[in-house]
Amino acid sequence: MPGPQSNFDWIDTPNPTERAFGIVAKESVNDVTPDFLNSVITWAGCPDWVKRAEAVPPSLQGYTLVHCAKAGFQQRQFIFAKTRTEEERATAFKTRWVKRMHSWPTVLLKLWAQKGSLPLSSVDSKGGVKTTDRLHERTRYRNGGMFPTWFRIRHYLSERPFPRQSSQRVPITDSVHWSFDGFSGSFPDCLHPGVTVPNSENMGGTLFGFGTPSVEIGGDLVKQFFPPTLMQDWERYVLEDTRNEVFGTMEHRVLVECYPPIDDRENLG
Repeated sequence: MPGPQSNFDWIDTPNPTERAFGIVAKESVNDVTPDFLNSVITWAGCPDWVKRAEAVPPSLQGYTLVHCAKAGFQQRQFIFAKTRTEEERATAFKTRWVKRMHSWPTVLLKLWAQKGSLPLSSVDSKGGVKTTDRLHERTRYRNGGMFPTWFRIRHYLSERPFPRQSSQRVPITDSVHWSFDGFSGSFPDCLHPGVTVPNSENMGGTLFGFGTPSVEIGGDLVKQFFPPTLMQDWERYVLEDTRNEVFGTMEHRVLVECYPPIDDRENLG
């Protein structure tokens, strides 16, 4: 192994059980720094002016160059980190659990309407009596609010930047509303499985100039459909996905997932 005057040194990483290593090499005018930002370069693939600075054991020669910086007069330090497989990159080196308060949205579980036994009657502008079914809302929902929530925090390392996720699932809420003669209501800011509101054939014409006249009403004249929210109930989801630069291209990723609280009463029916 390198002696006291060696150009070799171990370098700590966020994982206390894993180290990178650095090599200080003498740099001449015509020496070219390897382009490790755009290609994978291991110790074995470095130019001779870097490799002749120090003898590196075979177990480290597959490490990837992740950073370089000035280290003195005409000297540069090159840092090499463990080269990982995709499986190793996706394996957390540390996991911990914490519990703290977290906001969960209202969930609309069921919604329907029933006709009442007594009709709804009223007198129109011409003095005629108009009668229609009296409707009653029937619903089941879970109120949102702040609840104690478990969070799983996992730490990952990679010698190159982690890829951006192509998509993410978060509980984005929707607002459902309906309005008929004598029967109206709404569920603002909720998760739901999809809601249809049929518009009665007895309803009057549209009010000119109100609302968003530049947007066609189309099929909403017949019925309104509120598509299901991406999450229809409380689910485990990624709350934070932080990537911190360790040095150069090496990243420390911290993934925080929240686990929803459970209401055992909902298992009864």
